[in-house]
Amino acid sequence: MNFKLRKIIKKIPKAMKNPRRSIALLLRYISPKDSEIYRIGKWSYGKIPRLSITEVLPGIEKVDITLIRAYDRVIDTSLDIQEIMALSAIVRFTNSKNILEIGTYNGNTALNLAVNSAADALVTTVDLPPDWNGQFELKVHPSHLNVTEKAEVGSQYKNTKYSKKIMQIFSDSAKLDWSKLPIPFDIVFIDGCHSYEYVKKDTQNAMRYLKSGSILIWHDYGFVKDVSKVVDETAKKIKVRAIRGTRLAIGFIE
Repeated sequence: MNFKLRKIIKKIPKAMKNPRRSIALLLRYISPKDSEIYRIGKWSYGKIPRLSITEVLPGIEKVDITLIRAYDRVIDTSLDIQEIMALSAIVRFTNSKNILEIGTYNGNTALNLAVNSAADALVTTVDLPPDWNGQFELKVHPSHLNVTEKAEVGSQYKNTKYSKKIMQIFSDSAKLDWSKLPIPFDIVFIDGCHSYEYVKKDTQNAMRYLKSGSILIWHDYGFVKDVSKVVDETAKKIKVRAIRGTRLAIGFIE
């Protein structure tokens, strides 16, 4: 029997003794004052149990990070605060110096990866070219069309002192020639097109060009069905952990 179900059943006798209080407690869950609970409640896909980041990476709690433009982000599109904190901490904790991001968007993630990595680190970030003709290399469901406006790509890291640590690559990720990138990588962060075929292709390439002992990270695990499906499939091949309170899943390359 499911652990949560057993826990609920055990509480039934106690609830029957004080039904008014039980109803009041129930109402707290079905009529919250903060809509954020509904957003997080949508993180319902995936089979991997969620663990705290300190369980996944013991010792990371001792790491200090710096966030730039922490609140300059779009809900459900950008990484949220907890996620960018976790990603930045992972970079510092692992002392990763060669990082690849697929899906630049406005550059906030690339910026914070650059801020929290060593002075000699390089963050390579990939997004569609400015002259993109609207045709994807692989099949994309209309619900996964998340193309960034040309002027918006990388806008947050441009003209900052950290831009020298960031290399922008323009390409459809399915057409990307990984052999011409600064391989192998310490970390690959996948947050590009969320259609199954793209996430699968990006994952397969990443696993080919990550060094031993490195980390593969996906965004939108639990939130997007196609992403969650690829991550669950990958978890049958390598060790993967989902970070509680985030949409991040981490794969460990041996």
